Parts: sequence; C-alpha cells; structure tokens
Amino acid sequence: MSAGSGHFAYSQARLQARFGQSADPADLQRARAARDLAGFLSAVRATAQRRYTTRLAPGMDAHELERHLRYEWSALVDEVARWQPKPWQEAIRWMRWLPYLPALQKLARGGRPPAWARADPVLGHIVALDPALRGAALTASPLQPFRPALAAEAGDVTAAWLDHWRALWPEGSRHARALDLIARDVALLDAKLREAVGGDSRELQRALSLRLLRAFRNHPLSPAAAVAYLGLEALGLLGLRGGVMRRAVVIPGPA
Repeated sequence: MSAGSGHFAYSQARLQARFGQSADPADLQRARAARDLAGFLSAVRATAQRRYTTRLAPGMDAHELERHLRYEWSALVDEVARWQPKPWQEAIRWMRWLPYLPALQKLARGGRPPAWARADPVLGHIVALDPALRGAALTASPLQPFRPALAAEAGDVTAAWLDHWRALWPEGSRHARALDLIARDVALLDAKLREAVGGDSRELQRALSLRLLRAFRNHPLSPAAAVAYLGLEALGLLGLRGGVMRRAVVIPGPA
C-alpha cells in the first residue's frame, strides 16, 4: 500500500506508529537542564524530537534557528497529509501555515513585519514590497486566502485561516463535527493565551494537550486523528522552540 492510498486505515497505522515514538517527558526534562544550546540539542537528540533538530546548530542566529523549525513543521504537515485519503490531503496540508498567523495578523493591523519575515522563503518577497502592493503578491502565493483579511481594516487572519480550512473539507463530510470541536478547543486556548500575555501558559497548553489526546483516541480512521496528532506535535515543537530560543538569545550566568 502506498502513501496517500485512499484509506484512513493506512493513515491511522502510520499515525499510531509515530505517536508510539513520542518523546518521553522525563527525557525532555533532562534536556531542559542543559545550560547552553549545544548541551540542549545534544540532549534532545537522545529523544524522539531529534528529527526536528537535524538542521539546528549552536552559533546560528535566532532567525535562522526559527526558520529551520518552521521548515520542520511544514515537512511534518506535508508528510502527514500524504498519508491521508486524497480528498483530505489539501485540508491537512493547509495546517503548514499556522506558524505564520501571528506575523500575518500584524501585517493586517498595519504593523511592521517581523525581522524574520524578510528572510522567509514565502513571506520575504511579499513584505519587501510597498504595503499597497502586498495584496497582489499574496494572490500569486500559497497565502492567497489571507488577502481579504489583510485588505480589511480589522481583518482577522485566524478566521480567514479557519474559513479556508473548512472550505477544503469534502462537502457533507461526516467528520466535520469532530474537526469543529478541535478547532473550538484551539481557538479557546488562543483566546486565553492572548488574555494571559506574559503569564505562564504551561497549564493552558497541558489542558489542550489532553483534549487533543482524547480526540486522537476517540476519532480513529478519520482526518480528526491527523489533526489531533499534528496539534500534539505542534505543542511539542513550541516547547522545543522555547528551549532553543532561551539558550540562543540568553547568555547563561554562573550556576
């Protein structure tokens, strides 16, 4: 049976195998004890998260490190999308743009693009243009569905992402309710994180992780399993990113 063979059974088998290789929390806790980036990466490479660190190296600047992490997320999403039945592949692949939502929302509000965006292979040529020309550039890019949100005075980029995601679902799908529940849980977390800016988000992320785990177990043989799995991996990548960035931009003091 080949990838994208048209059977959720194939996707579920691949997802279950990958889920069974998830990093052990104790191993990740040991990695967090590392003082510098070299030690942190060495410890992470002894866990299942090693596949996300192959392009990372001490000495890289923060923007380069984050660019590689965004690449790893996109590669993971594309891989999981290939496991799905063909009618669902584009909906799953649309998840690759989730890390771009904060930067696009900032552009929608008239803010300056973040520094990393100028070197990004997708956003770079768009943000380099005069703001009046960015809409046309978006039309010719994979980010075209965000154009109305960026053109509106108070455009909501997250809502635009969700609208397009739902438009990619096969019409009349029986899986829509399970996917909507996951989308609701993620939206609730996003709202709470915005309210708790600067606070500790670990409890909120832990609560979402439990909800995603429940969805993964309760909806096998469906696209909801793929979405829940990717959500769990995204939370893991957020933790990895935090560990990398803290050691890349902060010089540790004496013990």
